[in-house]
Amino acid sequence: MHHRYDKTNIPIELLRTLVAIAELGSFTKAGSALNLTQSAISAQVKRLQQLVGAELFTKSGPGLRLTGQGEIVLGYAQRILAMNDQILSFGGTRPHGQPLRVGFPIGFAEMALPELINRCAPGQGIDGVQIRCDISEDMLKYLMSGRLDVAVLTSPSHTPTHVYCEWSEQMVFVRAPDFLLSPGAPLPLISWPSTLSDRVVIEACEQSGVTYSVAFVSADHLARNLAVQGGLGFVAMVERTVPPKLKIAREHYLPALPKITGGIYLREALDRRTVEPLLQAMDTIFNPDHRPMNERAAGAVAKDRSP
Repeated sequence: MHHRYDKTNIPIELLRTLVAIAELGSFTKAGSALNLTQSAISAQVKRLQQLVGAELFTKSGPGLRLTGQGEIVLGYAQRILAMNDQILSFGGTRPHGQPLRVGFPIGFAEMALPELINRCAPGQGIDGVQIRCDISEDMLKYLMSGRLDVAVLTSPSHTPTHVYCEWSEQMVFVRAPDFLLSPGAPLPLISWPSTLSDRVVIEACEQSGVTYSVAFVSADHLARNLAVQGGLGFVAMVERTVPPKLKIAREHYLPALPKITGGIYLREALDRRTVEPLLQAMDTIFNPDHRPMNERAAGAVAKDRSP
């Protein structure tokens, strides 16, 4: 007698449901994304838990959180789905209409997002793209686990195996145009703890013996920029992403900031041939070495807003 679910094979739809719940944060949202009822989602999770012999989710306030065992199973599920989708891509289609999942750092949004959206418009040869803006370290995890297909990363803690291209970026201090620091005062920093910007600034200050204080803390990129505009202190950014309302700070008391590595990276098992138009578009948008010469010249003039 044939059983739909036996104990030696995990149906791939159960794994896809697990990944959807983990990414979207609820059974309801996962059901909507997969065109399943909430009861069907619940039944699939229950069956998957029976097969692996462990609880995969626990309640965390109003939402769900993966258990330790759930995190392990999720990692395997993402890898299995990535390989499954790669096999199906040989036929020239993406399974279940799955979009290409693209990520890039939040700091690049103002500079890059409008053009990326334009490049992905109907008729441009790039169809079905899902865009994510986040910090590089989180996107590195998503890329390595198969939750992103292509990611722009800045100074990742370790370099993914599949590199499309890499370049260098100069970090700079940024302040409000009329901001003045009182003589002898510690350097007021606009902070997002544990991010690349914070690490670069703190290391530079400590190596140079410059005293500093944290004037503002937020995970919200807009809030940090508004804090800088309001004159609360300095923040570090990639030079070419400095917004028009802010100014590159070149005061003598500021420590020198280093160059960092930027790059476009691909998830394991992604067939580069199937995403080449997208990669070429992203290379033009993000890679400073491959921007058209007239845009590079205009950017060089606009980015330096010092007197």
